[in-house]
Amino acid sequence: LTAADMQTVTVHDTEYLKTVFIAVPSNAEGEFKKEIYNIGGELVGYGGPDWSRDPNSLGQPVKFGTLVDRSKAKGSPVVPESLTVVKSDQDATLFAVTILKSQYTAGHYEGEEFINGEKVDFEALFTKAVRDKRYVVREFKYDPSQAQRSAMALDQLTAEVESMQNGLARWCKTHYGESFVAWMHIKVIRVFVESVLRYGLPVDFTAVLYKCPYGKEKDLVDALDAALATTTTEEKNADDDEGEEYHDFVLLRFEP
Repeated sequence: LTAADMQTVTVHDTEYLKTVFIAVPSNAEGEFKKEIYNIGGELVGYGGPDWSRDPNSLGQPVKFGTLVDRSKAKGSPVVPESLTVVKSDQDATLFAVTILKSQYTAGHYEGEEFINGEKVDFEALFTKAVRDKRYVVREFKYDPSQAQRSAMALDQLTAEVESMQNGLARWCKTHYGESFVAWMHIKVIRVFVESVLRYGLPVDFTAVLYKCPYGKEKDLVDALDAALATTTTEEKNADDDEGEEYHDFVLLRFEP
């Protein structure tokens, strides 16, 4: 993700709030938006003291601590109206949603000592609930400074690649001609050697270079066979049966 992608996203990572990134297939996006605020609806207890009905009982022991049943009202850890689209393409959409990260159970006194309640972690439970719905939770920690450093590194690498490509192009242009000439020399030497081996000494042959249109190679070879052939068809077929292409002339293909 780039800094531009994260401009509309507020990332929370505190003791109680956490921003979670969820990848959703494009064909399930509508259903996801409908049910996101109900996923994990049995995870968080929102029950607590209700002093609104009787303000005079404010602070009474029966209204707080272990005597309060928080599980009498349950709901999803997803913070209302926190759903945000981060990035999308034709296959999937990446959403960011803020959840209640953790919650403490009520503490209690043992004599004069107060015992803190246990911490309940909702992040792992919510991740499991999301995966049960066939959505994918993406592990992601956003660091603005790291994103800026990554962007600078990418720009630097892009400039280096362009510089290397330009240098490589210049090198190829400079040496292509020399390589081509050396290749032609090797072809000429091979024509000379194979002609001497076939026709013997003294050297008495003519080397010809044909430029053949693409797809017409067979027509050219057949025409040369018809014009220069000295062996019979039976002799030529016998040579072909041995696995080697034989002609009454030295033939070297050259495809630069």
